Order: sequence, then C-alpha cells, then structure tokens
Amino acid sequence: MSIGLTRIFAKLLAEGLLETPAKCPSDVLVVVPRDDRRNEAEATAARLRGRGMNVELYHQADKVAKQIRHASRKGIPFVWFPPFEEGAAHEVKNLATGEQVASDPTTWLPAPR
Repeated sequence: MSIGLTRIFAKLLAEGLLETPAKCPSDVLVVVPRDDRRNEAEATAARLRGRGMNVELYHQADKVAKQIRHASRKGIPFVWFPPFEEGAAHEVKNLATGEQVASDPTTWLPAPR
C-alpha cells in the first residue's frame, strides 16, 4: 500500500502548513563598489554584524548588477550599498519590492522574514 508522501508534502507546502527555511541565512549582502571603496564596505559589514545581522560581503569589486544578481540567486533579501563616493549616503535595496532608500548602518533593521 502506498500513501503518496510526496503529494501530501506538496499539499502541506501549498496550504502554508509547513514553514520552509530561507535559502540562505544572510539578511543582507554588502556590495563592493570599487577596490578603493572596499574598506568602507568591510566597515559597513562589520557594523551590521555587530548589530546581530547575518551579513555577506561580496568577494570582489564587480559590476553592481552582478552583485545584486548574486544576492537574488542566493535568496538574500537586502542589498546594502556603502557610499560610492566620499560623503555620499549609504543605501539599501529590498529585493522583494525593488525599493531602494538611504539608510544608516547604525539604525537600519531588516524586515522580518
């Protein structure tokens, strides 16, 4: 006798009766805009981590679109842009809504998952 566990599991997921974990534990990806701005990106990642967030720092200065695509593929919900120029503002982009706003790494909080 077969009870079709695959079908039961699919039905439970579709009904929202099972909670699925996030694809990636990171809350935010900090981009590295250019090699000469890497220190700022590292400092921003450290500030966010110091506030208890799971933060991934992109491994190299690369095209911003490529870094955003990396976050999207991994299921990271937010992308943090440290200042691209001296004196510019930090910004954070919500990948679910597409909204990008100026933010402060000492006060910003990600939306709960």
